[in-house]
Amino acid sequence: MFSFWSWTLAAVLALAFAPLAMKMALSVGGSTLPVALVTALVAALLVCGWMLVRDKARRLPRMPWRQRMALLLVGALGSGLVPLFGILAMTETSASNRALFQSAYPAATALAARFLLGERLGPLSYVLIALVCTGLVLMNIEPGAGLSMLNWPFWLLLTTLPMIGLADVIAKKNLVDQPPEVVAAGRAVGGVLILALALPWALADLGNTLHAAWHWLLLGGVCMGVFAVALYQVFDRTEASLAASLVALAPVLTLAAEAALLGVSLHAWQWAGFALVLVALLWLGRRV
Repeated sequence: MFSFWSWTLAAVLALAFAPLAMKMALSVGGSTLPVALVTALVAALLVCGWMLVRDKARRLPRMPWRQRMALLLVGALGSGLVPLFGILAMTETSASNRALFQSAYPAATALAARFLLGERLGPLSYVLIALVCTGLVLMNIEPGAGLSMLNWPFWLLLTTLPMIGLADVIAKKNLVDQPPEVVAAGRAVGGVLILALALPWALADLGNTLHAAWHWLLLGGVCMGVFAVALYQVFDRTEASLAASLVALAPVLTLAAEAALLGVSLHAWQWAGFALVLVALLWLGRRV
């Protein structure tokens, strides 16, 4: 129905604007828990709707209990805690920084697969992953005392790397025989369920957040859902390395849009870190 380039464009735009929409929701008065919960719910509705349209829901009753638990765990990590930590970090850092960490997730997955699944990773790949980490550090150094100026959003975003790596490894080990639509829907539902545990604390600010930022919440949720759907379509139509390389360019769009909307600017070393991460990821994508 759609071409490879249509799905690729959708994936890149969705990945670029999801963190920006959430940052905008926070900037107009949204609270972190309601932003995380509402965007996850919108994404889950969209992805589950896509699964129904594709007539893949019939696989759910036949899914073994172990796979269901694995799918919910993957969702809790990758679609629940990871976005929540990203939103918490964006109360103090930029959407571009969040997007850059987001683009580094394939490196985290490659490293997790190496140590947990025994997949081969060449010496150059380790060097490239080290360059990605170096770039992330440079991106988060503020003027002043150097490394001591790495603030808490950096460490919070850093914890999302092993979480997404673990989630992807669990999915790769336990869900390889399930259709992508089912995996995407299950991940989205798992994310909503884990975030719903915080509902008692989110209710107090939910009304005000919806009133102030409903359009940004809707955009953020739609972007998350579209990315979940489009990414699998891209991987189905081309080599994984090419798809990962194209999607890794999304932070460039995030930075351009955030500069226009919020006046974000980078210091010279942050530009160097930003570029280093993207170049290393593009190179790594050709090797894993």
